[in-house]
Amino acid sequence: MGEEKDQKQFHLVIADTAQQFLPYTEEEIIRRYADHMTVQMLTNKKAVHAFFEETKSINVLVIDKGSYGDFLQDHTINHVFVLAPEVEAEETMPDNTEILMGYIPVAEIFLRIEETLQEDGILEKEVREEEQQRNTRVIAVYSPIGGCGKSLISYALARKLRKLDQKVLLVACDPMQSAGVYFPAETYAKEKLAEKLIHPDGETYWTILQNIEQSEISYLLPFEKTLPSLEIGMQQWEVLLTVLCEKRDFDYIVLDIGTVLGRQTASLLSKVDFLILLTETNLIANRKMQKLLQDSDLLPKCECFLVANEYKADGMRIASESVFGTITPYNTWEEVLEDPVFYQIALKVIE
Repeated sequence: MGEEKDQKQFHLVIADTAQQFLPYTEEEIIRRYADHMTVQMLTNKKAVHAFFEETKSINVLVIDKGSYGDFLQDHTINHVFVLAPEVEAEETMPDNTEILMGYIPVAEIFLRIEETLQEDGILEKEVREEEQQRNTRVIAVYSPIGGCGKSLISYALARKLRKLDQKVLLVACDPMQSAGVYFPAETYAKEKLAEKLIHPDGETYWTILQNIEQSEISYLLPFEKTLPSLEIGMQQWEVLLTVLCEKRDFDYIVLDIGTVLGRQTASLLSKVDFLILLTETNLIANRKMQKLLQDSDLLPKCECFLVANEYKADGMRIASESVFGTITPYNTWEEVLEDPVFYQIALKVIE
């Protein structure tokens, strides 16, 4: 098929305007392929037309018979699988095209897709087996002190875990979803996600996946509105956490928790494996931490790392044996990301 410069590259494109394949497999497609390649799914004629207006380079195209046409010759496509209800007599197809009967088991369709992607070097043979061995662990970053750097610490720790080849998801649970400032602001979570977290059902997991942005660090897209305005609280984050831990798509989920520690927050924290408890080296912060310790029954009974941030130090010193690490002052937040304390924590949680 024809080639042009600056073609947009896609590894796997699935166009199912007949709605005979995607409605039953979207969740599985995301779980199988989204972390390993670019995936595009099209479910109506208008979307197919708009997608192919610009020249594309595609490794594997799966397309229903009704959408298949000569317009595909304007694009570079290595392999085409046409989903058809039946084989028409004397029908000939190009060398790169194969007809798959719509009634064959879905597992066989996935097998053909994966064999072809393996031939192109896009998909490794043992990828599914490796994914099934994940045991998702949860890290919460919490402090009773506002503005002490919880969101930045959450982001920095997620980066270090990712650099250690861990699959990480960052979730901002505070009312303003402050960690969102470290990611592009153009895209927001759909309000349907709020509905599914408040009233979970069989579509909740799929809705969560649709609102996870895959980048250097995977993160749950922030809502455009504040969480209280959407009636999202700790109970809803507990729903999300329960669903994702059951599916085991991630090695680690990092939760950026707000400053309020009530019974609902404690219930969420009871599900975490590690707690990063952040304090500052000043008198006010020390008083807040002492007050927190009076309610220690609200804190999770898990491994805890006390980290001191010296950015707002007033001369007070914390005994070195009581803290896991100290973050020294930096000129910019980008410099904070490289503080060795995050690498030390990351190594500790994965050992």
